[in-house]
Amino acid sequence: MIALLLLSAAAATPAPQPQPQPQPPGQRSEAPGRPPDKKNDAKKAPPLSMVASWTVTLPSPAAGSPGFDTTQAYVPTRSSELVALSLKDGTVAWTVPLTDVVGPPATGDGLVFVAHTRQVEALDARTAASRWRATVEGPISAPLLWQNGWLLAATEQGDAIMFRAAAGEVLWKQALGSAVRVQPAAADDRVYVLLEDGRVAALALGTGKKIWEATVPGRGTMIYPLDDRIFVGSADKFFYCLAADTGKRKWRWRTGGTIVGTAAVDDDLVYFVSLDGVLRALDRSNGHQAWKVPLPHRPTGGPFLSGRLLLVPGMSAEVPAFHAIDGSAAGSAKLPGEPAVPPAWLQGPDGKVGRMMVVAGEGQAQLLVPGLPTLPGKPIPGLPKFSLPPEIKGDVPEWVDPGAPTEF
Repeated sequence: MIALLLLSAAAATPAPQPQPQPQPPGQRSEAPGRPPDKKNDAKKAPPLSMVASWTVTLPSPAAGSPGFDTTQAYVPTRSSELVALSLKDGTVAWTVPLTDVVGPPATGDGLVFVAHTRQVEALDARTAASRWRATVEGPISAPLLWQNGWLLAATEQGDAIMFRAAAGEVLWKQALGSAVRVQPAAADDRVYVLLEDGRVAALALGTGKKIWEATVPGRGTMIYPLDDRIFVGSADKFFYCLAADTGKRKWRWRTGGTIVGTAAVDDDLVYFVSLDGVLRALDRSNGHQAWKVPLPHRPTGGPFLSGRLLLVPGMSAEVPAFHAIDGSAAGSAKLPGEPAVPPAWLQGPDGKVGRMMVVAGEGQAQLLVPGLPTLPGKPIPGLPKFSLPPEIKGDVPEWVDPGAPTEF
C-alpha cells in the first residue's frame, strides 16, 4: 500500500520546466515555445561579409572625420595637413598644409571645401590649389553643407551663410539667434537647421527666407529630412517626426539615451541608435515600434543601411550587423583597430549596398567593400569540404565610386 501511494505521488509531481537562457548581445529574446518566423527568415539577406579593398598608413593620425567625392577621400590629420586618398587603391593623391580645420571637408563642383575657424576655403580636388577664400563673422560651429552648387556655413553666433560654391560669392545670410552644432540638411528647395536652443528652422534654399520654425524640448543632435517629413534626434532622449510643410509634430518616441549618429530609412521603417545602447526600428508613418535590439558596444554613428542589413559602428574594432526585417544578428565586420573617428559610409551606386572607410587610432586608413557572402550549405557525405583559395577570397568586383555624406 505504501509503495502504491509513493508511485501515485511521483506521477502527480509536475516535470521541471526548462529555464529561459540569456540571449547574447545582438539577439532578440523570443517568447517560450514561440516557433521561428520562417516567413521573415526567408526574406533575410546573407550575413555581412566585408573585406579590405586597401589599407594605408597616413602621415599622422586623423584629426577629424574625412570628406569624400566620387574618387577620393580627404582626411585632416594631426600634423595640420589635409591628405587626399584615392578610393580605388588608397594611394596619396596630394597633401596640403591646413590649420584650424573645423569638421569634415565638404565636396562638390570639383572642389573640396574646408572650414577654418573664421574662413571657408575652396581647394581644387585634383591639384589642391586654392580657388577662393571667404571670411565670416564669428567662428564656424558646424560641418559645411554642399547641395547642388550651394554651400552653407553656420556660425557660433547663429548666422546661416549661403555661398555660390563655385566662386565663393555670398548669396544670402540669415540670422537665426542661436549657435548651430549639427550639420544642416537639405531636401527639395529647403534647408533645415538645428539650433542649440532646441529650435528647428526650415529655410528657403534660394533666399534664406524662414518658412517655419518648430521647437523640441532638448538640444537637437541629428536631422534627416524626407520629402514629407523630417526626423530629429534630441538630447531629451526623444526621436521626433515633424511635418516637412509645417514643422508640426507628427509623433515622437522615447528612448533611454541621447540620439546619436544619423537615421536610416527604407520604404516602411526608420532606424536609429541612442546612447542607451539600443538600435530601434519604428514605423515611418505612425512611429509604432517594429523592433529594438541591444548593441554590443556604445554607438558612435550610423546606423548604415546596406541592402537589407544595418551596420552600427561604435567604440570597438568590430562593426556588428543586424537584419533590417527584425533586428536579429547578421555577422560583423572587423576593423584594423578601434576607430579614431566614426567610420564613414559611402553609399553604393545602386543605392542598396555600400562601402565603409575606417581610420584607426594609429593612422591606419582602410576601405571595406562587400565580400563574397557566406552561403548556408550541407556537406555531401564522402566529399571533402570545399573552400575558396585565398587569392579568390580577396577578389572583389570593380566599384563605381559613389558620393558620400559628410558628418562628424
